Amino acid sequence: MEKQVTAQPIIGSRRRRALPAWWYRIRSQKNLLIGFGIILLATLIALIGPLLMDTDPLKTNPAEIRSPPSLQYPFGTDKVGRDILTRVIYAIRLDLFLVVVITTIAVVVGASLGLISGYAGGVPDQILMRFTDIMMAFPGFLLAVTVTVLLGNNLRTVVLALGIAYAPVAIRLIRAQALSLRESQFVEASRAIGTPSWQILLYHLLPNTNSIILAQATLFLVWAMLDVAALSFLGLGIRPPTPELGSMTAEGAEYIVYGDWWISGFPGLTIMILALAFTLIGDGLRDLFDPRQRA
Repeated sequence: MEKQVTAQPIIGSRRRRALPAWWYRIRSQKNLLIGFGIILLATLIALIGPLLMDTDPLKTNPAEIRSPPSLQYPFGTDKVGRDILTRVIYAIRLDLFLVVVITTIAVVVGASLGLISGYAGGVPDQILMRFTDIMMAFPGFLLAVTVTVLLGNNLRTVVLALGIAYAPVAIRLIRAQALSLRESQFVEASRAIGTPSWQILLYHLLPNTNSIILAQATLFLVWAMLDVAALSFLGLGIRPPTPELGSMTAEGAEYIVYGDWWISGFPGLTIMILALAFTLIGDGLRDLFDPRQRA
């Protein structure tokens, strides 16, 4: 007798194979993993560090002014005797918060206006694009400086100035993608059956721009990290004594000639590491979403 062979379901096995393949693609992006690991570590330090440390970032110690790095003060002290390590940890928490908020504003505003402009077309699109051209005629940092000087250098102004300065870049990018998608067959089919425009934007166009938005958001994170520090360095951002990496770097710059490199060296090194981490994440996401990298 011939042995009967029963068909086995393959749905479960396909699902089991899909996850390793997806995870393999993530694991193969070394830049993405390294950058994400650095940001995750910095976030944990910023959140947990203040809970484990008893030192006040604003507490001064006249007896320890400009002390070099030691076991008691691993990053040394500044010009008024404040512990630089404690201030760097608090500054990381503030800077990461500002960077995320600025990027969120730029992405939400840019993606919303870009999708609407690209899908609507016509006069509304032309008006928005001319306004975007005017804003992009000025460098983003210069525009942020102008807004900060006019409205005052406080936390809210810095966030709004940089968020608005980055938004035109996202508008242009997402609009270009929306223009190419609005003539697609699935969009035409949705319009033919009477699907409202807001549903087409939300359920058809937006999901097809997620990879572009995500990749651009990581670039905004780098810009925001550097520009927040630059504004504070110039005295137009977060003011001392609030611990912020840019203002701390500016406070210690004048003492470099005396050999006290640690006052501005450690805050400046932290800025460089965080910006590098965001850049690695952006490079990893670009390669991850590149169709040529997919098997």
